[in-house]
Amino acid sequence: MRVGGAAGRRAEAGRVRFIALVAATALVALGIAAMLAAHATYAGQAERGLARNPITQDDRPDLPGTALWAKSTDSVPDGGFFSIVFITPLTAKAPLPPGLSAWPAPGEAVLSPRLRQLGSPDGITTRYGRTVADIASAGLQSPDELLAYIRPLVALSADRATSIVGYGRPLHTSPVRLGQLDYAKPEWTFQIMPGVLVLLPVAVLLLVAARSGSHSRDRRTALVAVLGGTPRDRALIVLGEAGLPILAGTLIAAAVVGAFCATDVRLPMTGFVVSAVDVRAWWWELLLGLVASAAVVAVACVVASRLSRKAGGNRPAGTRRPPTRWAILCPVFLLIAVRGPDFFTAGTPANVLINWAGAAATLITLPAAIAVLTARVGRLMSNAGRRFGRPGLLVAGHRVAAHPGPTARMTAGVVVSLGLLIQVVAWQGLFSDTARAAQATVDRIGSSALFMQPGTATPQQMEAFVRRLPPTEQAVQLISSGGRTTATLQGSCQGLTALQLPCSRQPVELGGVPKDPRVREIIDWSASGSTTVVVRELARPADSAPSDPEGVPPTILVSVDGHDLHEPALKQLAYEVFPKGAAINTPGGEWLVAGQLKRSQGLWITFFGFIGILVLAGASVISGTAEFLRNGRALAPISVLSGNRRVYWSTAAWSLLVPFVLAGSAGCLVGTWLAFPKTADGSSFISGTFLAACALGVSAMGLLAWGWGANVAARQASAWRPRGD
Repeated sequence: MRVGGAAGRRAEAGRVRFIALVAATALVALGIAAMLAAHATYAGQAERGLARNPITQDDRPDLPGTALWAKSTDSVPDGGFFSIVFITPLTAKAPLPPGLSAWPAPGEAVLSPRLRQLGSPDGITTRYGRTVADIASAGLQSPDELLAYIRPLVALSADRATSIVGYGRPLHTSPVRLGQLDYAKPEWTFQIMPGVLVLLPVAVLLLVAARSGSHSRDRRTALVAVLGGTPRDRALIVLGEAGLPILAGTLIAAAVVGAFCATDVRLPMTGFVVSAVDVRAWWWELLLGLVASAAVVAVACVVASRLSRKAGGNRPAGTRRPPTRWAILCPVFLLIAVRGPDFFTAGTPANVLINWAGAAATLITLPAAIAVLTARVGRLMSNAGRRFGRPGLLVAGHRVAAHPGPTARMTAGVVVSLGLLIQVVAWQGLFSDTARAAQATVDRIGSSALFMQPGTATPQQMEAFVRRLPPTEQAVQLISSGGRTTATLQGSCQGLTALQLPCSRQPVELGGVPKDPRVREIIDWSASGSTTVVVRELARPADSAPSDPEGVPPTILVSVDGHDLHEPALKQLAYEVFPKGAAINTPGGEWLVAGQLKRSQGLWITFFGFIGILVLAGASVISGTAEFLRNGRALAPISVLSGNRRVYWSTAAWSLLVPFVLAGSAGCLVGTWLAFPKTADGSSFISGTFLAACALGVSAMGLLAWGWGANVAARQASAWRPRGD
């Protein structure tokens, strides 16, 4: 152990292995902690969700009802769907829902802090009545959950609500689906992301760190074996050398986990707030995870030392011919992936399969193409260095031309991983075709026409709502069902005239293309299955509203002058008139909200994928720097020949910085090109900001490798003395 500790302190190559082991240990521990924290978050949210779950009187007929309870949904911009609860206490001693300290008065509401903040520009504080308090954290599944408790001005009726006796886990019936966890993916699907996108790249980093060797370590291992050292002795030496960096990495991970235990943390990109309460509840498992990660790294170092010794070390053994045949196939597969789908109908299995196969084959053959290109570029670099008298360019070019493998491996991992990540992000957009169509509708007509669907409504309430509309706003109704071939668009004469439709008490068939684009959007979204559309005048839309709330046809609110309607004011009016308010959206607006939810869930893939890219780039930094410094002794005499020490910085720049910058740009270019068949119609979530972040992240790793390698090479040169080299 003392021998190993001393060797670790005197390690050559700028303590590359020390830093690599610190980073690998910390990232292994944090990857395991991320999976445990995800499970803790799901468990904590489920527990708090059950705690506020209403227990119905049907489930406990032995207890009297204490309140009438009804659930609905609403949405705010940039927030997606969220739950709202209408509740009316039946007794003075009715138990409060978790998170409430007092009953709101009729016509008042209690909102979650995040809902109040996010929905304030949309008038959320007055939409359901006067907001009197915030829901405490004990009643929320997460600190940033959107939730509202509403006590309606007119008490709920028993036939439109559920009688409850309290809150908690029901005995017989299934729990009521309430809260943000109901819109989340199952836990097992979420665990795949940190498990695959983070821990697999971390495993690559661990392998690179464990096998990062040096001349002195190889000689020491051989000497110990010659002197009769047993495998146990060699293992203890390795542990002595790796013990300090493993301890340092574990302490770094423990500090990060401790910060998450101490306070709520909002994650970048996703905006999700990790609850410290949930993380603290699993502190014992997190502690075991830290210990387990340290043990994994220690075992990996011991195993790698034995494999490295049997394989003769991990130094380049000589030149190797680049795989030219595979390199030639790479642009062919790239062309097939991009242009092959054009020969098949969009959306068909053949169209998708040819793109998948082409993209996969391109990424498989890409390392070979990079190796061939690297060897060619190395020769060009050496010729340019000789012609212009640049020793750094000359040395770097000769080395790359003679040994293209290290540079190719260093850059290929980054390029391929960037290409894969961009493919995953691109595929997210293919599941939002309807949301894109809804957004196109908004782009064409804005909010000059809005669909309204009350939660419950009577003809009298519908008439009251229409009567309270300003003169510049009218209401029409569309009656259409799957079993009918004819759809009826009906309303007052003012409403029909606002849509440039005929006004007649007798049904008039609508022929040709409607003059008002709003009519086309209304028909496309609500009567697309009908072959005929007729128009007729009604004295008021409420005339056709049945008493059954499930049968209320959609009401369309239209602007007489074609300007946008004030959606927040209409929603507030709906909650004043209807017992459970009304859903008011642009045509197809509910798909926009659903698409926003999918986009928010897709941000997790981007978040974990970006972390994985940085980890792979870090592994390439360590591998490339170790390869560069492994020849530090050979570079040392160059300062004598060149007359300055700037040659180490220029050589490191051409050997490390430039390949990383080119790899980041090439990875984004190849990934975007492969994703073209999936993004040609604008369906992708790939953005310039995302691509710039990936390229800049990889370039920052290149800067780190450049500064690190050049500084250590210069220090090695300072200690060099001629010994007949």
